[in-house]
Amino acid sequence: MKLSMLVKKFTAICLTGVLLFGLTGCGTKTEATTGGTNTNENSAPAEQTAAEGVNNSTAADTAQSDDGMTEITFWYSWTDLIQENNIALTDEFNNTVGKEKGIHVTAEYQGTYDDLHQKLQAAYVAGTTPEVTVMEIASIKTFAMNGVLEPLDSYIQKSGVDMSDFQEGLMKNSYYENACYGLPYLRSTPIMYKNTTMLKAAGLNPKGPSTWDELAQYAKTVHEKTGKYGLSQYSYIWTFEAFMMEHGSSVLNEDETAANLNTAEAKDIVNFFNDLKKDGSAHQISSAESDKLQADIMNQDAAIWFSSTGDLTNNLKIAKDNGFELDTAFIPKAVQYGVPTGGCNLIMTTNITDEEKAASWEFIHWMTEKEQTTKASTNTGYLPSRISAKNSDEMLALYEKIPQFKVALDQLSYSTGRPMNPGYTEAAKAIQDALDAIWVNNQDVDKTLEDLETKVNTLLNE
Repeated sequence: MKLSMLVKKFTAICLTGVLLFGLTGCGTKTEATTGGTNTNENSAPAEQTAAEGVNNSTAADTAQSDDGMTEITFWYSWTDLIQENNIALTDEFNNTVGKEKGIHVTAEYQGTYDDLHQKLQAAYVAGTTPEVTVMEIASIKTFAMNGVLEPLDSYIQKSGVDMSDFQEGLMKNSYYENACYGLPYLRSTPIMYKNTTMLKAAGLNPKGPSTWDELAQYAKTVHEKTGKYGLSQYSYIWTFEAFMMEHGSSVLNEDETAANLNTAEAKDIVNFFNDLKKDGSAHQISSAESDKLQADIMNQDAAIWFSSTGDLTNNLKIAKDNGFELDTAFIPKAVQYGVPTGGCNLIMTTNITDEEKAASWEFIHWMTEKEQTTKASTNTGYLPSRISAKNSDEMLALYEKIPQFKVALDQLSYSTGRPMNPGYTEAAKAIQDALDAIWVNNQDVDKTLEDLETKVNTLLNE
């Protein structure tokens, strides 16, 4: 790919008005004030400033302080539980390892992944990047190939990091051209949520469906017995990736040069949900109105929905506040189980001094160790990225107390990474638009998917 085209793709990914990867690993948009995570992972609007008490200085302020401390900046996304976790861990680092090694980290909130990626691109051009930042996993390749990210392999080797302790299903998006550019931090998969109170009222087993045939049966029975939706969902690239995997396929081919969208598998998926919508069993919501799913959940207008494991804390609170029982399960299988992973990795930028790089690695290394991984998972509901953390006493106690948390962990054995082709950001938006056209606006399935595949193939190869 020519340099000019790389720059074009890089700019498109960072500056597009709606960056789909900024939604990934999340759930519904209106959960920002209630804790947990959501489509905007508890984000404030893009124009909102950082919450009170969170440092909002720029990376340009980073330097060695008068007392000899190496000052670095850590950018993160999302508010509420995620913000609390990021600030708490940063404070703990500063008061322990940082104090011992002369490092001070300032944590700065930057909005959604979309917001953060746009700011990082601008900061790179201006030469004012933060030293450390979270990054949505599917965007790592684009930033790495444009020279924004520092390879971590030499630091990993020098510190003797046991990379086999990271859960295998979370590692695909950490690499570009065999170099590691990020370590797993707050990671997730989509799971199925069930209002078991509604299922019982419809005379159904609260265990819920495990296959697509059972999913259709459950949705229809809930609608027939209660007049409510059996299923509610909005057009969402992350869950569509899961649906394709469950049909033994994928959105893109293996080398990510062509789409598998004008196929029998894709048509089966869109027709399945189309049929449920037509008989009133499913509520199909446009991607631009995803907050309607939240209303369906809170009002008990839908018995089943798909969302991030990171939404579980919030959804449990909603269930408690609205008087219903909530459970989780694998997303039902078609020919197999399968889900993409989501969330963010921690990365280091390139436009910083060697001293700042060394300090940044100390912070990244510490943040992704077993103890901090365990704390981040118990604090937020995200997956424990390390096997040692998964098996820790703290996590085992959490799974015993709230077994719904363990579902995503068990489902991780059926997971894979997400597409990293630089054109996939625009392609994902086109896919969601096509799903809206079919599921919401009743456009022809065959023609829409034929046109979509042609468009996506062009975007992948520009």
